[in-house]
Amino acid sequence: MTVNKLYELLSKLVKEGHGRKPVCIDKCTFTDPRESDGPMILPVCALDLKWVNDADDDGGIAVNKDGTERGRLTLVLGGGSYSYSDSTSGDQS
Repeated sequence: MTVNKLYELLSKLVKEGHGRKPVCIDKCTFTDPRESDGPMILPVCALDLKWVNDADDDGGIAVNKDGTERGRLTLVLGGGSYSYSDSTSGDQS
């Protein structure tokens, strides 16, 4: 993904009112067979707004008083093994 493409996608999200959403990385999508050779810099290939559940004290999903799951809408950056079917990925390059 280029800086121009990232700017285009982020500008669209800001215009839609998502400018204050937190940004996270989907770590498991950033993989490369050469990782065992040392540190790697891997490209961002996609970004998407996803519902991310909050964890409770024992690592489970936190719930509100009414029993609903607690979490937040988060901008998630994905790497090369990201599922593109429901993402804002542009040309995936």
